[in-house]
Amino acid sequence: MTERLLEVRGLDVRYGRLHAVRDVSFEVAEGEILGLVGESGSGKSSVARALTGLAPRTGTVAGLGPREAQLVFQDPYASLDPRMTIARSVAEGLPRGLGRAARREEVARLLDLVRLGSETAGRYPRELSGGQRQRVAIARALGARPRLLIADEVTSALDVSVQGAILNLIRELRAGLGLSVLFVSHDLAVVRYVCDRIAVMREGRIVECGTVGQVIEHPSHEYTKALLEAVPRLQ
Repeated sequence: MTERLLEVRGLDVRYGRLHAVRDVSFEVAEGEILGLVGESGSGKSSVARALTGLAPRTGTVAGLGPREAQLVFQDPYASLDPRMTIARSVAEGLPRGLGRAARREEVARLLDLVRLGSETAGRYPRELSGGQRQRVAIARALGARPRLLIADEVTSALDVSVQGAILNLIRELRAGLGLSVLFVSHDLAVVRYVCDRIAVMREGRIVECGTVGQVIEHPSHEYTKALLEAVPRLQ
């Protein structure tokens, strides 16, 4: 039986009067990619932020320490400081106490891990493509040696031709590092390709959860069926 990495029970997120997430519960196993899917405003990004302390939350989140879950944002250009070189941006995620030589070596290792050449280290975000910037953001998150990577709409701001390469990278990282991933997306086609299980969110709640085959081929909730009908290529 696969060991459970993360257990979320009764998660609530409120922004003033807005109740964005309501009594959400789910689990992520070691080495699993769980897709959290729903339309804009369904609460899925609030879940991602709550798990990393970026949104107020109540409920139980068990299994991970403060740095063991790292979030990669939708817009890599907005999440990278335009005044910092790629090497400095990646180094931001590294543990404190590393010497200068060790930091250089670790930055080079991380850039290689996300399939970026060493020449990228001295560049600035504006000099890179959207796909390259997203790889940098992933490398920075991996610098903290997380057990769970939370990918929040990481392909939605990219050209279709680049999306597949990022999805393949995430699958490679899972295979090579034993990394678990919470993959947040509005796109069922993307989730189907990269995930093992899917949790469907609507109006702040999870309405259905199961394996990719169960949810895609035999959806039980009317909302899931409506999402599938809106994406003809999945039929």
